[in-house]
Amino acid sequence: MEESLLHEVFGVSKSYRSTRKEVKDGGVFVAVEPADKLFVCPGCRSRDVIRKGQRIRRVQTLPIGFHPVFLEVAVPRCQCKACQRVFEIAPLLPGLRALHPNLEPLCLRAEPGDDPQ
Repeated sequence: MEESLLHEVFGVSKSYRSTRKEVKDGGVFVAVEPADKLFVCPGCRSRDVIRKGQRIRRVQTLPIGFHPVFLEVAVPRCQCKACQRVFEIAPLLPGLRALHPNLEPLCLRAEPGDDPQ
């Protein structure tokens, strides 16, 4: 899948890239992973991080014709070498980004339980 289609039609951030496309079981599956620039510790802002595995988050998006389309987004788990913090690089949902275009930079700083102000 061409990157412009992924970013402009499906609303995927340009900080993510497509790694694999596949048609199976009547659906289109597109694997997406974060770019290296997103691997930043949310605590100390260090780029010196170790990857500690990942989980896959499957999100259904706009269909192509009569075929459902699923984005299989890699959510890497990382550990900062500087402060030893363990964190995930979770994608921001396209719907939230559409509501407010400046939310994306906040996704690296937001922590569970933080009070948004």
